[in-house]
Amino acid sequence: MKTLLERYFSFVRGFIPAPPDSSSIGLDITPTECKLVEIKRRETGYELRRVAIERLNQQNPLETIKGMLADTDLTHVNFQTALQGKGTLIRYIEMPRMTVDELRNSFALEADKYFPFAQGQIYTDCFILDPQGKTKQMDVMAAASTKDLVDERLKLLNSAGVATDLVCINSVALANIVRVLEGAKNEEAVCAIVEIGETVSSITILVNGLPRFSRDIFIGGRDFTKRISNAMGIEAPEAEALRRSDSAKAKEVTAACESIFQNLTQELRLSFDYFSTEKNKEVHRVLLTGDQAMMPGIKESLEENLEIKMEMWNPFEKLGVSGDIKKEDIAKQAHTLSVALGLALYGND
Repeated sequence: MKTLLERYFSFVRGFIPAPPDSSSIGLDITPTECKLVEIKRRETGYELRRVAIERLNQQNPLETIKGMLADTDLTHVNFQTALQGKGTLIRYIEMPRMTVDELRNSFALEADKYFPFAQGQIYTDCFILDPQGKTKQMDVMAAASTKDLVDERLKLLNSAGVATDLVCINSVALANIVRVLEGAKNEEAVCAIVEIGETVSSITILVNGLPRFSRDIFIGGRDFTKRISNAMGIEAPEAEALRRSDSAKAKEVTAACESIFQNLTQELRLSFDYFSTEKNKEVHRVLLTGDQAMMPGIKESLEENLEIKMEMWNPFEKLGVSGDIKKEDIAKQAHTLSVALGLALYGND
């Protein structure tokens, strides 16, 4: 029987065969939206079966989730979800080499050495990044979330009739896309994923297809909305609509948010510099994603100030599609569906 911790919180899954007719759903619930991606593994790769984005009912999020899953046969689907922001944390630690079981037993007793949470208030898990290594030390990725965050999410999904197979952290889900769909193109390639979200942004740096640095940056869409509202003298709903569209006022929106772009640039530069100093490796590729990645002016501002080319990430181009799904429509939504895709890929990994 699985332990309570394993049932509640797991970040890396083994090769567990799924039932023959099953598919996998990634459910990304943000402060403003609920996003769903359903995929199925085929002999030739992965097939995209469904995507959905719904505005989250703030007073009754359960209603939103039930509506999205109304036509889903919950008995033949693997579900994965994710958390982000305050109350979650990822650490990269060097430890004496041991087995995974020994690591988890050791970590369960010493987690408070690595996380600023009381031992009894968090769920943790860890993953050996170099399991085949021959040195006496090994690199470990350790993740934690406060119990109230995990319990609240599981309660919400259980109320919708969903049995959750995995609770993950956003940055790990995004890294999973690179691992599954791209793998390690070459050992020296260093790739960064920059996610710009509604309340939190994040940066994850991968080496050889595996994450080696993760950090949350507490700048997001709500900051942009507030700044646009103040600078242009308009109400918040209108400001939000402007930042979500490429309207005739795009230049005004960009100018209003320039100070926030600069703050985000500074935080990203600090992360790149820290990683370069610690690992003696330079980032060669940056993938831009997240709800706010398409905001007018943000990509151009980051590229100019960081002096590095950024790709608008569309990992869906590596999937087959079924039914009436059109790849050109998915391409327009790829930036906001990426976390849900990374989650869905766990269920068919």
